[in-house]
Amino acid sequence: MPHIHEQQSAGRRSITAVLMRSGTSKGLFLHRDHLPENMDEWGPIMLSAMGSSTGDKRQLDGIGGATSTTSKVAVVGRSHREDADIDYTFAQVSIGSKNVDMSGNCGNMASGVGPFALDEGLVTAEPGQREVRQHAQLIRSLSRFLPDYPSPNVEEVLTKIPLQLDIRIFNTNTGRTITSTVAVGPEGRFLEKGDHRISGYAGSGSRIKVKFENPGGSMTGKLFPSGRRQNHITVASPGVPKEVTVRVTLIDAANPFIFVDSSTLPSVYHQLGPDSPTSLALIESIRRQGAIEMGLAPDRDTAARTRATPKIAVLAPPRINAHTGGATADAIERQPDIEVTAFSMGKVHPSLQLTGAVCLGAATGISRTVASDLSRDGRPAEERRDAPGKADVPEVSEKMASLVGGEVCIGQRSGKMLADVRVSPFGPSIEGVTVDRTAQRLFEGQVMLAAA
Repeated sequence: MPHIHEQQSAGRRSITAVLMRSGTSKGLFLHRDHLPENMDEWGPIMLSAMGSSTGDKRQLDGIGGATSTTSKVAVVGRSHREDADIDYTFAQVSIGSKNVDMSGNCGNMASGVGPFALDEGLVTAEPGQREVRQHAQLIRSLSRFLPDYPSPNVEEVLTKIPLQLDIRIFNTNTGRTITSTVAVGPEGRFLEKGDHRISGYAGSGSRIKVKFENPGGSMTGKLFPSGRRQNHITVASPGVPKEVTVRVTLIDAANPFIFVDSSTLPSVYHQLGPDSPTSLALIESIRRQGAIEMGLAPDRDTAARTRATPKIAVLAPPRINAHTGGATADAIERQPDIEVTAFSMGKVHPSLQLTGAVCLGAATGISRTVASDLSRDGRPAEERRDAPGKADVPEVSEKMASLVGGEVCIGQRSGKMLADVRVSPFGPSIEGVTVDRTAQRLFEGQVMLAAA
């Protein structure tokens, strides 16, 4: 039953919502039960709530922040699946146009789903009570060996030990499962406070572990949709004197991504920088052609209308000591394995999307991709132009073989990010990728909507 409330005095409607910072994004969280059963009716509600129902680039009539990272919606509800606790649908609300794109997932918004579900009573901390008993038994056992030491107040000690609750989330956009591990306070709600830091956000919070389970083929059914680990894409673009052929990896893990070797981009890109209109047009041309080769669009016009999928990023070898801001202590101590400049909705993205970290971690972990070639300790530059080879060669990259715990350190504009990658030893597949986030509830109440 939809919970769209009529506001008689204002002649408008409203819907119950929560606004959250989720990783390095900010967006609106809605209950699935509060929306119409027909998903085709969601668009006008989301456009109105975010301020895009009139195509306003500033989203003045809504709560959107006029950027791609602050114009997002998560729809959350209890799952009927045996392998999931929660169903989650992501929507990217366009800025300056009346479009809602639900073709892909957002990893940053996914990191807020667990905390939202816990605080809204969609899941409870009961499964974690086993941990409480284990802590209590351990404390009592240790106290027996210290007879002269005052027996600890077990309940008081336990209140200082945050529980960790695993919440299984089914993403309806991609048909994949995400496990979110969140800290739970003594009252059973999400414990926001903590000292964990992530790049791209100045504050701190409790660590949220977001694990993307078997993320390969989320939308295309294949980890490498083209059947190869490397492709060459040729495009023409305004402001670029002649056709350009770039080396790319087309990969689908949590979201479809196109990774471009920066050294194959024309000089005009490097001279003007990624933010220039000429560079942005070139990147968009590559993205549209890549969408066709990934089987996500039949032609460039169709690819142009679905701007959120596939996503695209430019890769380069790591620069030593180039990033420190906002990252965890572990990330600061690590030198980047790969450098990335990400793009979203036609603009440079301030930090790599979380699903981008999943894709990039996966690409770095499998041999003969653009990412593994360019990564630290990857193959020498003179070997990087080899024939790509087929995607079914079951090899783990040299980089992944040398990593302790399978961690990839990603250098980005806002700092560094660690992705824990688990590569299957039996073929070019990814068992899981885990990335740490934080989240915070900002607002709860009624969001006003345009009159029906």
